[in-house]
Amino acid sequence: MSGSKVYRLVGVAMLAAVGFVLMNFGIPLFFPFLKLDFSDLTVLLGGLIYGPVGGIAVAFVRSLLHWVFTGGGIVNLIGDAAAFIASVGFMVPVVLAIRNHTSVPRQLLGLGLGTLSLTAIMSVLNWLVLMPLYLWAWNFKLGMSTLRYVLVGVIPFNLIKGLVISIVFFAVAKALMPWLEKHGAVHPA
Repeated sequence: MSGSKVYRLVGVAMLAAVGFVLMNFGIPLFFPFLKLDFSDLTVLLGGLIYGPVGGIAVAFVRSLLHWVFTGGGIVNLIGDAAAFIASVGFMVPVVLAIRNHTSVPRQLLGLGLGTLSLTAIMSVLNWLVLMPLYLWAWNFKLGMSTLRYVLVGVIPFNLIKGLVISIVFFAVAKALMPWLEKHGAVHPA
């Protein structure tokens, strides 16, 4: 399904634009700045249709658009870089697990691995990099250690996010799988 480079570029751009729109309708959980949005669905679709590099491109353009349209700045840069890393960390295991094996067990395995990858990456990143950067940029105190914040906020949030995105993606992928198989984006199990 790769088609021409223009077709691929337009597809990535369209998925990124839809992801940008979905990114702006986040639902806060645990802490006001931990928001559940559905923009990872477009990243996953981009990864399935165009491969992991295509999914990374969708995540990058989506995050870049969000950063530009929210006014730039260091705080938004930190958040959008984190969103990009989280999306890629979730998407890569899913796409690698199901790209050539679209059976339900492989889809569930991929989504489970993606959720665990997302949770592990974002836990370490929040603990060692993101939260210290946010605290520096905002010049405020968290009210707890960054390790406690990761344990009570980041880990539960990312597990819930991974589960919710997985459920929605599973339904979307089930509906799209015949079309994806017909156009050669994925191969049946």
